[in-house]
Amino acid sequence: MSAHGRARAVVVRGDGCAAVELSGTLGFYDAEGHRTSELALPAHAMQVAAFSDAWLVRVQGATALSPTNAKPVRGKLSVFADGGSDVEAFAVAVDGVAVARSESVELWTHAGKLRWSVPGAWVAVAIVPGHVISLATDGVLAFMTMRDGSTAGTLHLASTTPAASWRLAVIDSARVVLALGDWLVWIDVATRKTIRRVRARESVTAVTADATWVVAGTEAGWVQAFASETGEPGGSFEAEEGGVNALALGKKTLFAGGQKPGVRAFPRTKLAVTKPAASPVTSLAARGDLLAVANDAGQLQWLRGGLEVASHALGESLKSVFLGRTETLVSATSRVILSVSPPWKDVRPFALRAPLTAFAADDDYAFAGTDSGSVDVYDLGESTHVTSYALSEADITQLARLPGRLLVVGTGALDGRVFVVDVTEAKVLHRMEPHDEAFGVTCLVSDPRGRIVASGADDGSIALIDPVKGKVLARLRVRETPVSLAFDREGRRLACVFADGTAGLVKLGPKGATIENLSLAGATCVAWADEAMFGFSDGRVEPLAGSATPLATASPARSRAPA
Repeated sequence: MSAHGRARAVVVRGDGCAAVELSGTLGFYDAEGHRTSELALPAHAMQVAAFSDAWLVRVQGATALSPTNAKPVRGKLSVFADGGSDVEAFAVAVDGVAVARSESVELWTHAGKLRWSVPGAWVAVAIVPGHVISLATDGVLAFMTMRDGSTAGTLHLASTTPAASWRLAVIDSARVVLALGDWLVWIDVATRKTIRRVRARESVTAVTADATWVVAGTEAGWVQAFASETGEPGGSFEAEEGGVNALALGKKTLFAGGQKPGVRAFPRTKLAVTKPAASPVTSLAARGDLLAVANDAGQLQWLRGGLEVASHALGESLKSVFLGRTETLVSATSRVILSVSPPWKDVRPFALRAPLTAFAADDDYAFAGTDSGSVDVYDLGESTHVTSYALSEADITQLARLPGRLLVVGTGALDGRVFVVDVTEAKVLHRMEPHDEAFGVTCLVSDPRGRIVASGADDGSIALIDPVKGKVLARLRVRETPVSLAFDREGRRLACVFADGTAGLVKLGPKGATIENLSLAGATCVAWADEAMFGFSDGRVEPLAGSATPLATASPARSRAPA
């Protein structure tokens, strides 16, 4: 075995990195992962950060940080940020040094003067401009002002894994990412709200980030990259023959430490994947034998009997499509609503009041969800804003317009909240929490008669809801996050597309529901005409085909009162 040990922590240093090694040294590596030199560290060193012209070191069980250039004072080496309880984590920035302890979190000046202290039990800490962000042992993320330590806000994330195993990383000055179990959660610092959630292949043991990539290391030794702006998956590869202990993302290199001695270096280009030439289908709508197709490149297409009868290239990604009684199509991008009537030659756009996060329509009105928790209502005939519903502090993630007077709204709230709104009286009839806490709604659909609404969430469940009574009828556990749902004409079958591109078919019966696995890969969305029609990441649209095998069964609704 090499003389140096496994890497407990890794930090970027120029084009290379520095690694805290189990052998009690700070090993220095170049951009190719070659070890160039080392520096002796105190026994049981766990974490380091560059500090002036030296390194600041956290030692397991110590109540202070140890500078590597410490000088003796009265026979003892000087320490930094000495306190009354163990240091669990620390972060260094130009404004100071934040220290998370088992009994407090503190901010110190670089000269070693305590600026403020807040009591509590803390396990992680990060610094962004204007704020110290600390994670408590009970899963509360606290946002403290850099000025005086006052709490600007908190966010509580529920998870079955203890907060001590969570990982916190800074994306940029406005966002951080928190890894809890196999979930990665993006958080906006200004609003203290979750922006998005993505799921890793297994439990995350290390995370690093910058404005381009969020990179997770897993317990099985894999590295997965996700785009910082969108959460879309990037490269995925095996980096270790066991768990990844530490990651650091440099300008040209990703550094990983794991079960083997030393550090592995991977070029940043390995984090990107080549996108397919065809644009993914983003939404489908069916009426009779007419199918409307929208894709990520902004292409609208009308198909009848599998043949194209019209198309438009609109130049920006289309979020959703709706086909009305007269075969008028209504669609939306993040900034405009588009209306096209037969023979689908002239597109009539009008601007949205706020960027769109969810969309639904009927023959007269369009409904646009926003990231501020409201739904804006537009008159399609007049191309004007009519009213807005202020519903939530969380972003609106999904909308479903039912026949008659009801609109169902899904949010990204931490309690998986769903609202049923009476659009004729502009009031909320029911507010439900059909999914697990800390998981938002990812898709909504109603059966053709509006008797049942299916709600998918990123906790890996589908809830069947009675929208009139505001009651959860059943919950189905599935193996992946549902991203698109569609009922057949009778409301007895529900087609599902999952985040990994696979699909399933739910069959509803008097004795419950069964879920069948469909032989599909690369699916992105689904709509139901005479049969289920699936859109794919390579731009294809195909009907349901092939056999299905039983996968799971529905569980009864748990006893939980609506909020």
